[in-house]
Order: sequence, then C-alpha cells, then structure tokens
Amino acid sequence: MHRRSVKVATPTDTPVALTVMAWNIKYGAARIDFWFDLWGDRVQMTRQEVDGNLANIVALINEVNPDVLMTEEIEINSRRSAYVNMVTTILEGTSLNYAAYFPTWRSKYIPSEGLGRMDLGNAIFSRYPITSATRIAQVDRTDQDPLTRYYYIHRAVGRVVIDVGFEVAAMVVHTEAYDQDGTKGKQLAQILDIMNNEPLPFVIGGDFNALPPGSLQLADFNDLNPREKGTPFEQPPYPPDEMVPFYDAFVPHITTARYGTLLESQVNYYTHSIIGPDRIGSQGEPGFWTRQLDYLFLRPPAAWAPGTTDNIQGPGRGVGLGSAGVSLDPMLLSDHCPIVGSWLL
Repeated sequence: MHRRSVKVATPTDTPVALTVMAWNIKYGAARIDFWFDLWGDRVQMTRQEVDGNLANIVALINEVNPDVLMTEEIEINSRRSAYVNMVTTILEGTSLNYAAYFPTWRSKYIPSEGLGRMDLGNAIFSRYPITSATRIAQVDRTDQDPLTRYYYIHRAVGRVVIDVGFEVAAMVVHTEAYDQDGTKGKQLAQILDIMNNEPLPFVIGGDFNALPPGSLQLADFNDLNPREKGTPFEQPPYPPDEMVPFYDAFVPHITTARYGTLLESQVNYYTHSIIGPDRIGSQGEPGFWTRQLDYLFLRPPAAWAPGTTDNIQGPGRGVGLGSAGVSLDPMLLSDHCPIVGSWLL
C-alpha cells in the first residue's frame, strides 16, 4: 500500500456519498499504437511521452475529483513506460491520499518483442484511509504453450477496506481479453462469487471485457484490425449474456433501461476503442468508442445518487458530478474512457 509523500489532511467527517471513478489508463500510452493492437509497431515510450500523457490523465482525474479511484493497466516499474511509477504520480498529483497496487504482470525480463522489465497491475486510490488490501488471484488461461504462460498476465481482483467513519470495501477487476478456452467466463463467475460473499458494503469496478445485456453489436467492430485474424490477439466473440447475472443481482451505474434497445442509444455508453479519432478503422470510420466493457456495481439496497453516473466519452460529460463536465477529451488519453458515479452511503 502507498501513502502520499506530501501529507494532506484526511477528511474526518463521515461522508454521505462517495464519488467513485474507474478507468483503464492503458499504461499511460494515450493513443500511441502498440504492436499487439496491430495498428502500430511501438514497444516502448520515452519518459517525455509518459510524463505528458500522465499529466493529462491526472488533470482529468482532478476534474472529476473522485473519493475512490480504481485504475486498470497501471504500471510502476516497466521498461515500456520508461520505469515511471504511475501510482506515485497519481498520488502526488491529486487529492487522493492512499493507494493499494495489485500486480498482474510482473517479470524482470520478458523476451517477446523486447518488452524487457514489466510491472503492470491494477490500483485503488482513496481520499480516506485504506486499512487493508488483498490480492485475490484469478484462474489463468490454459490455451497457451508453457513458455507463453510463464511470461503471461496473471489476473487478480484487488480488494481494499476503506475507513469512512465505518468500513466499506472497494474492488477493482480486469478480466482476460483474448482467451479461447473460456477463461474469462470462469473469471467472471469467480468475481460474481466474491461479490455475493463480500461482508461489507462495497463498490466494484473496472474492465470486465464483456458487453452489457441487450447489446446489439457483438462483432465486426470498427477498431479491430483485419490483420488480427489467426494471431494471439484476435478478438474472440463476446457471448451476449455474460453480464446478465451481475445486472440481476447488483446495481449497475448504467442501467439496461438507460443503455437502451437501439444502437443510437447504446453508442452513448460505449467505453472502449483500440483506435483514436485520428485513425480510420476497418469499417471506414474514424476511431470512436465501439463497445461498453467497463462497469461499476453496488449491492442493493445501496444506490447511486440520481443523475451522477456516466461513461465520460468526451468533453462536457460527467455533468451529474456538480460541474459542466470534463474539459479534456478522454478519447485522446486512453483506449478506455473513465466511468463515474456517486455512491450514496
């Protein structure tokens, strides 16, 4: 766990609500096209690139001003991100006082593509004291050769206990994206079991790599490169009902009614695109968000404050958090947009 190096007073009053934000920040790479996305050939970034991208990420976090922030794909000592400690960068640049980091891809040296040293994971930041942190290992893939499995990501659920005057829990998740053996389904079932057995009031968020119930587009996304076919990075089909048990038992930040039954409605809540607006995709359209993969959930009877939940796709979104929305464009900062909501305590 981490504490801010510059002491900032922790709030002493018990809050009536917590602003919660989750964001897959793509290891501070913004819209740099890496080799595994098949749109580019980059393997690593310069320190100047990482610092510039993180400055914008921190600026957007400060515009939202969350009490609890969950990040996925954050790095602390990786060659590809110039060995920048992104957890420290966010702590020092925001009003968040505490953090817990949960590694998922840690290796002194990865030979593939010259990646080198890797330390990637998920993190939870809090304005209020984090009193404990637990890394819960998830099932690994079985559809890879032994050498690839040795160097591959080991997914995990990160759980913290936060003291807000009483104890609440926050959890961050990031499931498998490219498995062909049903690993993601097993990971989702494990997450559901963890949620069902959590003893404290909790919020869980992150990149579930699954589509909301009722999603109309399940394949042929504009941001998928045709060259992915037959590679380890080919996007497997999205089963249409993976998230149904979560929606049935818990409180999503974007309801199915709001998500809608028409494509014109659903596109307003997409959170992911491999390509940015400066690239033309496989369907001949400029890059824009193509599908929702990111979620926040509470357990009933807990609720979100009305009008505060959003998937911040661009400038002006997030107005329910008490402002005119963000001024920065998340489409330029990561391949996922941040998601937010105010959790009524």
